[in-house]
Amino acid sequence: MTIKSAHSWMLRFPSNRLAAERSDEYFELIGVTVVDSSGEEGTGWTFTSDYGGGEAVRALLDVVLLPQLPGREAAEVEVINDELFHRTHRLGHGIASMAIAAIDVALWDLVARMRGVSLSKALGQRRDRIPSYGSGKASPSLPLDDLVSSSVEYIEEGFDAVKIRVGRQPDKDIERVRAVREAIGPEPRILCDANERLSLPAALWLGKQLGDLDIYWFEEPILSQDIEGYKRLRSQLPMAIASGEHFHSRRDFAPFVSAGALDVLQPDLCFVGGFTEALKIGEMADTFGLAVAPHFMTVLHVHLAAALPRPTYVEFYPFMDDLLEHGLQVSDGHVIVPDRPGHGVTFTSAARDKYLVR
Repeated sequence: MTIKSAHSWMLRFPSNRLAAERSDEYFELIGVTVVDSSGEEGTGWTFTSDYGGGEAVRALLDVVLLPQLPGREAAEVEVINDELFHRTHRLGHGIASMAIAAIDVALWDLVARMRGVSLSKALGQRRDRIPSYGSGKASPSLPLDDLVSSSVEYIEEGFDAVKIRVGRQPDKDIERVRAVREAIGPEPRILCDANERLSLPAALWLGKQLGDLDIYWFEEPILSQDIEGYKRLRSQLPMAIASGEHFHSRRDFAPFVSAGALDVLQPDLCFVGGFTEALKIGEMADTFGLAVAPHFMTVLHVHLAAALPRPTYVEFYPFMDDLLEHGLQVSDGHVIVPDRPGHGVTFTSAARDKYLVR
């Protein structure tokens, strides 16, 4: 499986109305396609959201990283991942880890395809269905009636948990969450995500109010780097504390784990450097008895979660469905692990024609 060539590509498309806070928000998928000497291809990508930045990731791929791949053995994916990490170490670990992720996903996809197995099988699959929660239909800008109806729809579809975004107007959040609780009943779990919007005092206040509504976890209530703040939240609030989607490697998670600052680790493989690094974070969570719930990008995280020791949830956020030949299957609130070769994701020709950035 010698790599013959590798090239980048990018798709840019509008954000889902039910998730967006502004009409001009959009997603970018910054992708990599690797081709081996037999002509087999592997495809991977990372993403940016809201207001762009994908050109910077793509530039790093084109100028620094992709030229390192031709002539390498694709099966050495873990070795390549480590080499690319050290090659970009002095650049920091934001854009660099995102670019490495696109390569890592493409290599794992190629390895699985060459073996004729699904990506989850190549990673060490342990299960064929993953518990999931409904997400992506709960913007803080969404009218209350729409928020309630979207949450009810998820429960009617078989999910036992829904995520609601909070934090922009904390005093109104209580009313919004209470309305959802009353609509879906006492049994389903409600997860609240503040997207790092709150100060520590505001997070403590809102968390205590939400505790009365039996919230399962409070996600990113404050800036994700604030270890001491998360320690205080975890010690003083009644629900689990979740974070990690903005971390860029296991090295970012480690101090939070050792400090006892989180209950739920939320790695995003598109940010941490791909499957290779995300698997290590999942093992870290298992070692310390913490929950792990990969963030976003369900079509990839379903393969990751299938290989983890004890995943809590994957986030069901089907923002890409209109771009794909095959969407994910969901049954009784569980995402079914695809068994097509590789990750099984194929973008339609119409999506490429419409959204490809030249």
